[in-house]
Amino acid sequence: MGRYIKKFSRVGAVGPTEERGFAVWAGYDIAGVDDDLSSIGLIRVDDWTDEQLAEHGVTTFTPVAREDKEMHAKLGIDR
Repeated sequence: MGRYIKKFSRVGAVGPTEERGFAVWAGYDIAGVDDDLSSIGLIRVDDWTDEQLAEHGVTTFTPVAREDKEMHAKLGIDR
């Protein structure tokens, strides 16, 4: 199982006009995947500390099952 984070950029009105663009990092535990997925925006973080993850705002990881084709497709993983 590989542990990855991915950045999702959004444009929205969260505050004043200068703060309309923002990014959210999401964490995933992907079963059966140990590859370098940086080409699709997934950064492998198996050896990161809690402090490094906190800098990106990631505190939890969504489990992704090996057979979850819908989530694999959503993340851009070709299986």
